Amino acid sequence: MSNPILSDQALSDIRVIDLSNNVAGAYCTRLFADYGADVIKIEPPLHGDMSRRIGPFPNDVPHTETSGLFIHLNGNKRSVTLDVTSNAGAKLFKELITHTDLIVETFRPGHLESFGIGYDNLSEINPSLTHASITPFGQTGPYAHYKATDIGIFAASGRMYPHGDLDREPLPYAPDVVSYQIGSTAAVASMGSVLASKVQSVGDYLDISAMETLLGNVDNRLLFYAYTGDKTPRQRWPVGAAQGAYPCLDGYVVFGVGHNIYFERLCDAMNRKDIYQNPKWDTPQNRGENAEEFDGMLIEWLMNHDRREVFEMCQAHRVMCSPIFSIDELLEDPQLVSRGFFVKTVQPGMGSLIDTGAPFILSKTPWRNTRPAPLLGQHNREIFCETLGISFKELDLLKTNAVI
Repeated sequence: MSNPILSDQALSDIRVIDLSNNVAGAYCTRLFADYGADVIKIEPPLHGDMSRRIGPFPNDVPHTETSGLFIHLNGNKRSVTLDVTSNAGAKLFKELITHTDLIVETFRPGHLESFGIGYDNLSEINPSLTHASITPFGQTGPYAHYKATDIGIFAASGRMYPHGDLDREPLPYAPDVVSYQIGSTAAVASMGSVLASKVQSVGDYLDISAMETLLGNVDNRLLFYAYTGDKTPRQRWPVGAAQGAYPCLDGYVVFGVGHNIYFERLCDAMNRKDIYQNPKWDTPQNRGENAEEFDGMLIEWLMNHDRREVFEMCQAHRVMCSPIFSIDELLEDPQLVSRGFFVKTVQPGMGSLIDTGAPFILSKTPWRNTRPAPLLGQHNREIFCETLGISFKELDLLKTNAVI
C-alpha cells in the first residue's frame, strides 16, 4: 500500500479512506496525509463534500473548487466521487477496502450498517482494517442518535461552563476549535490502532465520542470539583492573581499567575516589590480576595507598555504571560517565521495561497506539502481504473447512473 510519491515520509505505507463529512474527520485524515499516507477522500457525486459549500470564497462567490475550508482540510489527499449507499457503489467501496488500512467516517450510528458496509461487513473483507467512527455522543447510550454542532458539543462536554467572564453567560470557543481538537484525538487513536494492526494483523473499531473526547481533555477544574466539591467560577480561580486577559498600550496580554513565586516575579517585573510585601497579597487566598485592587495596579502599569514590551519583561522575570495576537500579526510573528510554519500552496484555478504547516516536526521523515487539495472526483480514473481495474466504459456507465 506504499505511496510512491511520498515514500520517504513517516506514513507512506498507509492508505486511508476519508468518508467523513465534517471538520473533525477531515482534519484527522489531513494529519495522516501531511505525513505521507495515501488518503482517498470519498465524496458524494455531483456536489461533493459539504465543506465545498462553506467559505471563505474568493470575492465571496461560492464555487465547488474554491472553498477555503475544503482546501485547508484536504491538501495532500486524492478525491473520488462515489455513492456508497447504492448497490454498485457499495460493491466498489468494498473492493477499495481490501487495499486500505484505515477508514474514518462521521455517520450516525447504524447508517453504514444499513447498507451492508458497517465494520462487521468490512472486517470480513479486510481483517486488518481499522475503522474510526466519530460521532457527537458515541455509538451507544441515550444520546447516541442525537445530532450536535461544534458549539453544542462544547456545551454538553462541560467545557463551556467555566469559559467567559465572571458576570456573564458562558461563552464558546472560536468556530471549529472543538472540531480540530476532536480530529487530533481521532488521529492519535487511529494511528495507534493502525500500528497495532501492522504488528498483529488484526484491526479494530474505534468508537470516538466527541463529548467524551472533550471531557477527557478537560483542565483540572474537573479534579478541583472531585477533590473539593466546589465548582470553579468562570475565568478566575478562587485564589490567585493575575489571571486572564488584560489591556495594555496596543492590545491585550494574558496572565496565569497563581503560586507565590510567580506573583513575586510579576511584581518585580512591575518594579513593585512593595506589593508582594503587603499582607493583602502575600498568599494566593489573600490575592484572590483582593484581586480587583491588584488588577487596577497591574492595568495602570500595562497601559504604559505595548504587548511586546510586556511579554519581553515578563519573560525576563520568568512570568507566565503572553500577548494576544490576531491572525495577520501571527503571519509576521518572528517565532513562527523562523520555523517556517506558514507555507504557500498553489491551488489550481486560484494561484498561491497561505496555509498552516506542520503541527509537529519529525527530523527524519518530515511533513511535506506535495499536492494541492483535489478537484471533485479528480482521481476517479486513477483509483477506479488503475487500482481496481474497471474499464473506462464501465466508469462512464457508473457516472451516467450517478454512482460516481
